[in-house]
Amino acid sequence: MFEPFEQHLKPFNGDRKPPRFSSWRGIPVALNVSFILIGTIIRMYMEWNKNETRKKEIESVRTTTQLQFLKNQINPHFLFNSLNTIYSLTTKKASNAPEAVITLSELMRYMLYRANNEYVPLQEELDYISNYIKLQRLRLAYAENVTINIRGNVGAQKVRPLLLISFIENAFKYGTDYQGNTEIKIVITVSENNLSFTCVNLIGNRKADTENSGIGLVNTRERLEMLYPGMHTLEVSEKEGKYIVDLNLTLQ
Repeated sequence: MFEPFEQHLKPFNGDRKPPRFSSWRGIPVALNVSFILIGTIIRMYMEWNKNETRKKEIESVRTTTQLQFLKNQINPHFLFNSLNTIYSLTTKKASNAPEAVITLSELMRYMLYRANNEYVPLQEELDYISNYIKLQRLRLAYAENVTINIRGNVGAQKVRPLLLISFIENAFKYGTDYQGNTEIKIVITVSENNLSFTCVNLIGNRKADTENSGIGLVNTRERLEMLYPGMHTLEVSEKEGKYIVDLNLTLQ
């Protein structure tokens, strides 16, 4: 009734080849998976790149807004100090009061028309500083100890505007005692793309304004961190009755 199982098996001979299983049928599936995977990676990269671009744009707007805010704080501070200088001259009916007005107009022209640029020629910034010191010297009773020494070759170097003026303003604000003795020494050394700024002033007896004191210095520190990250060193110290500022800056 049942045939032996061996009868259904055919003997294998040398003429017959063992069956082969084709592998090409699995290739389309693998390619589809690869295409999907690559497409997913590309979409993820594009989305990541879009997010990074958006972050940079937001950071750029934030930085620009902060810088403009800091600069707007510097300008009124400078203007108030300069007007106080001219007022002091006019009350004394000084003959050099007209010269002070002209010097102030040059300073304001620079601040209004040049200082809004991202960079300014270093020579223009140095001229601005020299004019400011000239204006301040006019109001001092003893100005012989107020000196500025600019060394090195100033060529095509550029610098961010209004970076150094806060240190100099601070020196004039606190570098005079009750007797009118003033001692301020400023040395600016330019060597290729490096600028070294040193400002030393006498620590006078004038009491600091607890509300407004140091605003310009704080602004300058913040601007340096934002505009010259890793490209500057700043040291502020007091020694033997002197206030010392040392700044080294890598120029563009």
